[in-house]
Amino acid sequence: MEKQAQQVFVKVNQRWQRATVTGEKDGKVSVVNNEGQSFKVPKKKKYYEPIESKDQKFAYKDLEEQLKGHYISYKKILPNVRTNLTEGQEHFHESTYISEGELKESAKMIQMVYDRNLGTRLDVQYRRNEKVTLDEAWAYNHTFSADEFERMVDKKEFVLFQGSTNDGEVFQKLAYYEPKVQDIRTKPALSTNTYFYGVKLTAKQADALNRGQELEMVIKSKVHGNKPYLVSWSPRRQTFITKKVDLEKAKKLEVNPGEKKKSRGRGMKV
Repeated sequence: MEKQAQQVFVKVNQRWQRATVTGEKDGKVSVVNNEGQSFKVPKKKKYYEPIESKDQKFAYKDLEEQLKGHYISYKKILPNVRTNLTEGQEHFHESTYISEGELKESAKMIQMVYDRNLGTRLDVQYRRNEKVTLDEAWAYNHTFSADEFERMVDKKEFVLFQGSTNDGEVFQKLAYYEPKVQDIRTKPALSTNTYFYGVKLTAKQADALNRGQELEMVIKSKVHGNKPYLVSWSPRRQTFITKKVDLEKAKKLEVNPGEKKKSRGRGMKV
């Protein structure tokens, strides 16, 4: 089996980025980044970090710097929470502090994200003192309708909407109501630039998954061959949820013992 090249994080021009190791000599590692730039970096310096797992999206050192910028102690966060944050998962952080002679509480949702203009950053959404109202429900220059608001707050649904920048750039986002912050929370929508097991989604697939539909899709594997799966998208966790088609069909075919013999004799087209 061909050995895969080691992936690392390096800090260049105050930004952490991924790179691939191409060699190592005299305590220096030769790498090439995603922009095709080749350079050497001292292996034990603070701006170099090996990637620990395939799910890791952000450097631990980057996370520590970002947390420090928001007055959150990296050392006081549990190791499993740190790992989740480097994988791009969100975390609800609660803390207390003393102000004007009183103990006060601070609560916020934090998540490492990538901004194409700023690079990596820590997204912070503070908990509202009171539950968001329809008049206050807006995001990315989009004001949510009464129907969209009801779907998010009362029906616990995800809403696909069109946002825009002040410069007129238009894009799609997914929104939902998050009780922990008592506010509307948004996440990136799937697009034709989204990969599913090495293959880009079609526009039809991306739209259907964004709208909460479950699709039958084929996952290609050199070991197990091509197998169909039922696929859905979790906007909150930013992950695909897959189920084996055969198992799901078997569940639907389950009947009570009194009907089992009769059902087997029919034969069913699958």
